[in-house]
Formats: sequence, C-alpha cells, structure tokens
Amino acid sequence: MKNNRMPQFIFAVLFAHASLALDVQAVDTNSVTTAGQPDSAGLTWFTDLSKAQTRAKAEGKFVLLFFHGSDGCPPCVEMQRQVFESHAFVEYARQALLLVDVDFPEKQQQDQDLRRTNLALKAKFNLSREVGEGFPTIVLLNEAGETVFQETGYVGGGPAEVLPKLQRHAGTGVSTVNSTGFKNLTVDEFAKMAADKQNVILDVRTMKEFDAGHLLRAVNLDVNAADFEQKAASLDKSKVYLVHCASGVRSLRACEKLVHLDFQTLYNLSGGFKAWEKAGMPVEK
Repeated sequence: MKNNRMPQFIFAVLFAHASLALDVQAVDTNSVTTAGQPDSAGLTWFTDLSKAQTRAKAEGKFVLLFFHGSDGCPPCVEMQRQVFESHAFVEYARQALLLVDVDFPEKQQQDQDLRRTNLALKAKFNLSREVGEGFPTIVLLNEAGETVFQETGYVGGGPAEVLPKLQRHAGTGVSTVNSTGFKNLTVDEFAKMAADKQNVILDVRTMKEFDAGHLLRAVNLDVNAADFEQKAASLDKSKVYLVHCASGVRSLRACEKLVHLDFQTLYNLSGGFKAWEKAGMPVEK
C-alpha cells in the first residue's frame, strides 16, 4: 500500500510546484514596484503609462511621471528619499495621483522593451536624448493626458518644495490645510504672519545654524534633538506656530510631530530659511 501511494505523492508535489510557477508568471509587471523603482510606503508605481492613464481617468486623478536614473543620479536618489518617501507626499498621492516610474539605470540590467518604451517617453516630453541627462524630471498630466506641469532638476526642499507646485497645477490649492494638519506657506505669506507678534516663529534647525542667522523673534528647537518632543510638549499649544528649517525638509517632520502633540495651528515655510534669505527678508544674528 505504501508503494502505491508514492506516485500519488510525487504527482502532488509536482502539481504544487507547477501551480506556484503559474502564479508567479501571472504578476502584472507593468504595475508593481520592482527593484530600482521608487518604494514609497506601499504606493504603486506603473511602468505602463497607458494603463496608468486609464486608471487615472476612471478615478479622477492626475498622472505623475518620474524620469530618473536609479543607480547613477544622486539628485534622483535624494528626490526619491526626501520627497516620494515622505509621509506628506504619500498621503497626497493616494488621494490625487497615479504614479509612473520612468527609470534609466546605468548599472542594473533593464528589460529591452521597457528601455525602448522609456526612451520613447523621454522623446515625447522633450527631455535631453543624451545618456544620463535630463534627470530628475517630473511631469504632471491631467485626465486628458495634457501636460500641466513639468520640471527638471532637484536641489532639495523635500515635499514642501514639490507638493505646492503639484497641488497648484492640479487645482487642489497651495495654502489649504493638507491631510497632515498644517499649511505650507510661501515666503510672502509666512512674512505676513510673522509680522504678528502673537505668533511664534519656530526654527527647528541646529543651534549652530540658528546662531549663524535666523528670523527676528525666532525660537530655536532642534527637531533632531532627542528631547525635541519633550520640550515641544511644554509650549503653549493654543498659539499659532510658524515653523521653518533650512530648506523645508526638517520643518515638515517637525510639523508632523507637533500635530501628534495636538498643536492646533501650524504653518510651514516652503523652501525654508534659504528661500527666506533669497527673497531678501530680514535676518538677525
């Protein structure tokens, strides 16, 4: 009896392996995140623009293309880490965007059909045809497939620098309260609110940065310090807080922490202290 069961056992094992292989082949490689693509907290990145557009039209969303070199473009890596992996971007993308990854790796192997598709997209949106040039570039398309915003390059600033542009061109507004519970302001908007001495200007850079130059009446509280939340919890939460850092990355993180501490009215300076100085606004040392 035992010998009669052996062929049945072998057949069952082989059948299980065959079924597993079919399941693996059934994965849609045009709509999942794979090695080399952005991995933004579970967001789906398409590699097929037409599929993304079809779904965007059905869901009433915009399409965002990200042209980059995943293994040979430092600014691309920084943009992915600072912007696309941020909580603020993830929350906005889930509500308003379908994402398309257009990658041009230099070292990693890439499927030739995908490479040709990406080169065609590069030509369609008038990016440089030179190898390694034109990155990073983001392109925002409306439901009709029309380009409403396109920008090449990234010099920092995080979501506070990128999100307002996407929101403005997508018609969702810049100075509306976002899903994280605070507002992003331009330098002019921030300056108007800073003129009110009842409002607290919160500089979340390091003490060394603060001593080198800061806004008038600013209070320094380093967001990267181990006791940031402890010190922040002792502040008067009923006041209005105008938060900034050097370029907008740390201040976003600070605002998120302050929201969790039940601060009611928070404003973040897009572009940070660098944008403030560039606009010729007053600074003291």
